Amino acid sequence: MVVPTTIPAEPTVRTRPTRVTVLVVGGETVRDRVERAFTDEGTETIVETAATLADAITELETDDIDCLIVSLPRAAGSADTAGEAETATETLDTHLETVRSTMPDLPIVVLAAERTPALAETVRSYDWTAVIERDETRTRLADRVHDLLERHRLTTLSRRSLASIEFAGDAIAIVDAGEIQFASRAFAMQFGYEHDAIPGTSWQALFTDDAVCHLESTAIPTVAEGWRWTGSCAGRRKTGTTFAVRVRLGGLEDGSLVFVIEEADGSDGSGK
Repeated sequence: MVVPTTIPAEPTVRTRPTRVTVLVVGGETVRDRVERAFTDEGTETIVETAATLADAITELETDDIDCLIVSLPRAAGSADTAGEAETATETLDTHLETVRSTMPDLPIVVLAAERTPALAETVRSYDWTAVIERDETRTRLADRVHDLLERHRLTTLSRRSLASIEFAGDAIAIVDAGEIQFASRAFAMQFGYEHDAIPGTSWQALFTDDAVCHLESTAIPTVAEGWRWTGSCAGRRKTGTTFAVRVRLGGLEDGSLVFVIEEADGSDGSGK
């Protein structure tokens, strides 16, 4: 069995962009509120406006926009009747779907009077979308926009890295919130999955119970402390068969994990 080793990871520095362009759907009152939210946080912010989402889509197609901010009518968050709230949420769903068909990776922040369960469920269906209550605009909007932009940047880098890794043939995957977000074809084949089917799979499903316990108790905490971890354990293919693997584990700035897998012939694969 290969003895696990730890390697110090290169330090990473989270930096904010020096310039951000946001497109606001709403009137001058909303524009002023958004501008005030970015006043004290040190980034040059260009705030453009559009009267409707239809106008916004036209502008998104021609201008370089970093983030879309949509201010909902108050009925969407705290309607006088349940029917009004339902209609407003359905309208938002339709509008978001239209925007996503044009720019699927655009970060979007929805400003609402209240974060209702129906609104949260609607937004959850769209990647790179968040809800902030209107009263929290000054205190939370800038941070939330930068969080979305940082996640988007890291995801773009991950996709590019994986695209280049495809040529090298490395079996590598990126795991976020316990699920595989991106995987190379070699990684999917290693575990018996179709390449398009493996995203969304829990990483724990790819290892035996003993191996999962070992990785969770030893490897992942090591990575969380800023190191890289290397060791051997037992993988589990989609068919249920097990095989010995050598795992190299590292981390990205956003807290996601990078798994690099090599089949380890001759290892006992015990994960201990």
